[in-house]
Amino acid sequence: MRVLVCDDHSLFREGLRLLLEKLDASMEVTLTASANEALEATRSGMFDLILLDWHMDGLEGARALEALRESAPLTRVVVLSGDRDAQLVRSAVDLGAAGFIPKDSPPAQLMLAVKTIADGGVYLPTAGLAKIQTRDVRDAFPSLTERQADVLRAALRGSSNKLIARELGISDGTVKTHLRAIYQELGTRNRTEAVYMAAEQGVRIS
Repeated sequence: MRVLVCDDHSLFREGLRLLLEKLDASMEVTLTASANEALEATRSGMFDLILLDWHMDGLEGARALEALRESAPLTRVVVLSGDRDAQLVRSAVDLGAAGFIPKDSPPAQLMLAVKTIADGGVYLPTAGLAKIQTRDVRDAFPSLTERQADVLRAALRGSSNKLIARELGISDGTVKTHLRAIYQELGTRNRTEAVYMAAEQGVRIS
């Protein structure tokens, strides 16, 4: 697994590297100190996961997330922030983040969050999340069809409808039809609410 850490605090960067390598010694961890460095890294290599600090000097927040989603559309991007405001979390998810880890979490919770993300799960700072073993979309939502499960996995990674259509070889309209059916089945209204439900159910998306 190749992980890109983007954070402008050197101690936090190094701490994340140690935490990731403790979870899996085979992980390849690349450290960058700015969004621009991270963008350059994605142009020269592929990553399975990007851990992105929300508040940095220069390109930051929504602009940094959007730029990385465009540069590495198949890579999960998880936001890190000392600000756990609910609106910020929802904004990050709306923009395609596959999770959100509060930087001020107690050590045990931070370890749980990083482990959940590294295992392919969805982590959001809501009570009760990520306390069960991660499981596949079909196990969490058995009423979904195989194709709906494929669409939901891609949506949870933050992929746009156009990218999902290209990945699965279907039209944009078919993707929208599947998403409407998925939201109805899950009892959610949109992609953001579906991400929260997936987190609550311990869904693994990779």
